[in-house]
Order: sequence, then structure tokens, then C-alpha cells
Amino acid sequence: MADSKKEGGINFANPNGAEFGAGEYSGAIEASEWTELTEVKGVRFKTWKYEEVDSAMVDGALVEIQPGCRTPVQYVESDHVFDENIQAGKFLLIYLNSEGLSVYKYDSSVEEVSFTLRVGKGEIMCLYMLKENDEPGEVIECEQPGFRSAKLLTVETGTEKVGELNIPSEFWELIRLLDEGQESDLPVDILDLQDMI
Repeated sequence: MADSKKEGGINFANPNGAEFGAGEYSGAIEASEWTELTEVKGVRFKTWKYEEVDSAMVDGALVEIQPGCRTPVQYVESDHVFDENIQAGKFLLIYLNSEGLSVYKYDSSVEEVSFTLRVGKGEIMCLYMLKENDEPGEVIECEQPGFRSAKLLTVETGTEKVGELNIPSEFWELIRLLDEGQESDLPVDILDLQDMI
């Protein structure tokens, strides 16, 4: 699966010193050790920061997701921007804002398609790694300002409203089906980003 990684990617096993650009910031990064998430199965992460840039300005996480697993459903409470850059794997990117639910299918091995899911205040995100993957998926997450001051709320299953955001029932039906390993006949339209080029 190494051949499906984007050019200039980060080696998750040994990320220290890797060069990474995030908007107006770029440079070498340093990362922590792995931390396993407890609220979902099959997800772990390393936090990262730039060697030369204050982490209060920008930092992020290297997120590894096992096939058939997903990140927690998270709502951005603070005035932060989260950029989810898919480095390796085939994903469903689940995004909910005041205009409704969007689900994107993304395959990192298609070189012509580069996609970053940008999530801001008052919005919900969840990343699901499709079961057809042979290896864990890799996502480079970047937060501006830095994560320390961010308020990310993990949303309890079945919640109908968080902040000003209404969560439709088909959102939770989608999550339930994915958690049960069902990837076909989902209750939402899925936009295949490969079809958009």
C-alpha cells in the first residue's frame, strides 16, 4: 500500500524531521508516541508540531485508522479550523454543517484527485476507513490555531442537536450501519471525488 501514499508524505512510523506544509506554515515536524483512542476501536494517533513554529499557532495529529473502523463523531465548538489530509487509504469522509450532511468517498491512490476536508466551528466530522483496505489508513490532521486551545466535543450517539447544529436521523443511521460493517445501501448519497475530475 506504500505506493498509494501521496508524494511528499510523512512516514508515520518515523515522522520526526519530516517536512510538511500547512497553509502559510511549513517546516520540519516532531511527533509524540502513539496514543490509542478509547472511545472507538481501531484508531490511534501521534500529535505533531513544527520544530520552528509555536504550537499555539498550528499543530496537528497523525491519525491511523484500521479498515472497517472510524474516528469519533466530533463537533468543533471553538473558532478553529481542522484540515483532514488523507495520505493513504480509501475513506468515507462524513461532514455535517448547517447546510446538511455530505459524505465523500476518497481514494488516496488516485493521483489526479487531492482533497482536504476542512471543518470549522459549529460543524461535525467523522472519517471511516473502508473495509477493502489492506493496511491502516493514514490521515494528517492540522489545526489552526493549535489544538491546545481547541474545543472538540465527541458527540454521543443519537444526539439530535449540538450547539446550533441539528443532527438528522440519517446521520446516526449511517454511523450505525458502518459500525455494523455494512458499506452498501447506505441511507445517504455518497459523492465519489474520483467522479468529479
